[in-house]
Amino acid sequence: MTSPRKTDAVAEARCNRLLGQRLALLRAARGLLLADVAEAAGVGLQLVQRYESGEMAVPFGRLVRLAEILGTPLSTLLGDAFDGGVPDNPEPASVLQIARIAGRLPPAKRNVLVAMARELGRP
Repeated sequence: MTSPRKTDAVAEARCNRLLGQRLALLRAARGLLLADVAEAAGVGLQLVQRYESGEMAVPFGRLVRLAEILGTPLSTLLGDAFDGGVPDNPEPASVLQIARIAGRLPPAKRNVLVAMARELGRP
C-alpha cells in the first residue's frame, strides 16, 4: 500500500507538471520568450524554466502575476489540474511545437489555425 505522504507527493508533482505545461504552452502561443516572462514577473529565467518543467511549484501570488503576463484568466492555468480526473498529456512536445508556431503567426493566420484545430477536434 502506498503511504499517504508518497501519494500526496506524486499528486503534487503531477499537478506541477500539468501547470508547467500550460504555462509553457500559453507563453509559446503568445510568442513570448522565457526571458520576456521572467523579466515581466521580476524573477530569473531559470526559475521560470523550473516552473514550466514542473520541477518547482509556483507560489500562488506569482501564479496570479504569470496569468496577467500571459493575458489569460487564472482559471485557464489551473483548469482541471486539481480534480484528479485528467490523464497526463502523452505528447506535450507536439502541443508545445504547435503553440510556438501559432505564436509566430500573424493574427489572421492564427485565427485560421484555431478554426482548423476546432474542426479537427470534432468527433
